[in-house]
Amino acid sequence: MTGFEVYKMYIALKNHFNKETYDYVKYRGKTRASEKSFHGRNDVYFFKKLGTKYSEAEALDYFVSNFIVDQNGYIRNFSDTNYKQWKIHQESFTYKFEQDVSLLLDDVDPPYETAFEKLFAAKQGQHPIIIQRYLANDISLETLVVFETCLGFISRLNKILTDPLWKEVSMRIQKYSPFLNIDCKRYKKITLKAIQAKL
Repeated sequence: MTGFEVYKMYIALKNHFNKETYDYVKYRGKTRASEKSFHGRNDVYFFKKLGTKYSEAEALDYFVSNFIVDQNGYIRNFSDTNYKQWKIHQESFTYKFEQDVSLLLDDVDPPYETAFEKLFAAKQGQHPIIIQRYLANDISLETLVVFETCLGFISRLNKILTDPLWKEVSMRIQKYSPFLNIDCKRYKKITLKAIQAKL
């Protein structure tokens, strides 16, 4: 990839993670970024370096992993460390997801099959257990993406919650989900396994 191609990907992903109306997948990463604006930047070298270091798919993962750390997309906060940690997390995520489900089940009483709904129950001005756990850094953003992809809880919560913090979290979940390959059958089995372990 050329430095300019990497820059265009960065701009498109910055728009994706920060603008409700822009969808990186839908618009196939197209932006109005110009070569003139690119060459006028003082961080051109950063994009050129990424272009020689990573393939297109790797560059995409690099940027996604860094936007999860810094949604505003400040280049000085982007790093290979963020990318490496993200890759390690992806590789071990099924284990992490099972841990997250087990932790969430600690907050409800059995029978867990029916009590599971309580994790998503919200009142005006009060986030559900699953969001509280995420905000406390007890469970991962990926776990929320799994539940949204497989259960679709955001639309229900949007009818109850209107606070800025919820809007920020729901946007993060929705903006991150296109970049994760979620197999609902697989995660349903893991959820049932975590429930069985509690019985």
